[in-house]
Amino acid sequence: MQERIIQFLKESDGYISGEEISVRLKISRAAIWKHMQELRALGYEIAAVPHLGYQLVTSPDKLLGYEIQSALGTKTIGKKVIVLESVSSTMDEAFRLGMENSPEGTVVCAESQTKGRGRLGRVWTSPKAKGLYFSFILRPNLPLHQLAQLTLMSAVALAEAIENISTLKPQIKWPNDILIENHKLAGILTELRAESDQVKFIVVGIGLNVNASVNQLVPGATSLKIAAGNSFNRNEVFQAVLRSLDKWYAKILKQEFKQVMTEWKQRSATLNKRVRITDPASTIEGHAIDLDEDGALLIRKDNGLIVKKSAGDVFLLR
Repeated sequence: MQERIIQFLKESDGYISGEEISVRLKISRAAIWKHMQELRALGYEIAAVPHLGYQLVTSPDKLLGYEIQSALGTKTIGKKVIVLESVSSTMDEAFRLGMENSPEGTVVCAESQTKGRGRLGRVWTSPKAKGLYFSFILRPNLPLHQLAQLTLMSAVALAEAIENISTLKPQIKWPNDILIENHKLAGILTELRAESDQVKFIVVGIGLNVNASVNQLVPGATSLKIAAGNSFNRNEVFQAVLRSLDKWYAKILKQEFKQVMTEWKQRSATLNKRVRITDPASTIEGHAIDLDEDGALLIRKDNGLIVKKSAGDVFLLR
């Protein structure tokens, strides 16, 4: 009911009378007043004027499912959005839902994570109500060797969304970091469930620092607020990100990964740089020269040998 009241208030050019709300929702004026009080407690600023009615003044900086899905317009990602106050990790929760056959595009987000994580089990700092911490379920018909495409797709979508809502020019550090002036703004993590080389589902997790201040982040990290110099409405940022993810995921399904590659390369902070890549088995230095058709990084070593890496930690040397 509160969701419908907020929808009415948003659709109104000015004030909407309590009588009109009462008729449309088939509830009493007393019930409307009670709902308005509850919405104000959530942080909505709602003006009430006798003989005119109610008007929405401002919305709270709180993640709300109906705020996120209002006029979202996506085909797949975000058709179902689950908002949690706190969770150990949105990755864990989305993976559990994936095992329970939740539909493709289901999104799990949280105001805070107690055990948020990045690649290789690293901790992802998740200050409460200061960022977007979310994971979503995909069920693409892709062979295992092409799944790296989803990480690159997510990075392109995230960078594009940031460009759409700000004047910032993010770069992508292979394979999964979004940078602003060499400071980490966001990270992407993918995990999958497969049986006999058949992918059952993939969970993509994203952590985006939105309104965090310097003292709330680890050294070397940044946020949209720090980089742009102003705060952002997180529901609006979330909508922009989900729309962009939905758009680029559709291209993956249409086998248009070349477009993803083109956009990724234009924003790359890795290509044409000297890099060091480490993984549990080896350390390689050389020049990052290109991506292969599946998104693996190609490095030319000092002896001229070209090596392909599908995973690893990248350090930009110069």
